[in-house]
Amino acid sequence: MPLRGILNAAHGLAYYSRLQEVTANNLANASSDGFKLDRMTGRMLAGDSFPVPVQHVDLRQGVFRQTGRALDVALEGEGFLVVKTPGGDRLVRGGSLRLDAAGQLTDSDGNAVLGTKGPIVAGNGTIEFQADGTVLVDGAPIDQLRMETVADLAGLRKEGSGRFLPPEGAALIPAGSLALRQGQIEEPNGDAVLGMVDLVTIQRAYAANVDALKAMDGVLGTIAGDIGRVV
Repeated sequence: MPLRGILNAAHGLAYYSRLQEVTANNLANASSDGFKLDRMTGRMLAGDSFPVPVQHVDLRQGVFRQTGRALDVALEGEGFLVVKTPGGDRLVRGGSLRLDAAGQLTDSDGNAVLGTKGPIVAGNGTIEFQADGTVLVDGAPIDQLRMETVADLAGLRKEGSGRFLPPEGAALIPAGSLALRQGQIEEPNGDAVLGMVDLVTIQRAYAANVDALKAMDGVLGTIAGDIGRVV
């Protein structure tokens, strides 16, 4: 029984160690616009003796913050904008867009934001975004933002800087009920205070597993050193 208990405690320590990393990363991004929390649960898989940690991205909508800046955009509903990176097309939930020296619309990292005709060149005119993604310059429509998604959202992987990598081989499809908001930014979909509470809870659970491990180690020491001693 102590040996089984030691294995249980060891797996518990590994789980809480990983959960602490995930929670700490969520907390570190509590002020990152559009950040989506990572969640982790324990799941028993066929053929395994112990639950294994399973991590997934929480894509629930964050609240919106008014900025009044014309190139700040946020999406309401399930879906993404598409940007072109050196590694291929990536999905983003809007953000603070920019105009480069050539008047091309980019994200904050300089990646081109794509419309139905390709990269969007707005020049030096006044830009307006409509709810359906139509881009107007000085009142005239020039293109429409690609507002897309994938069939299996669970297969999305984070790439950093708010970008998501579609599942390998997955085709991008038009998003359903999705509206673009100009002059607004989507906040992270988590609460910093709750994240700090979670960290304390995780640390206490980790310490409890350490104490249990020490107790079982003491039992084994007694069995091996005292009970098993030949008088």
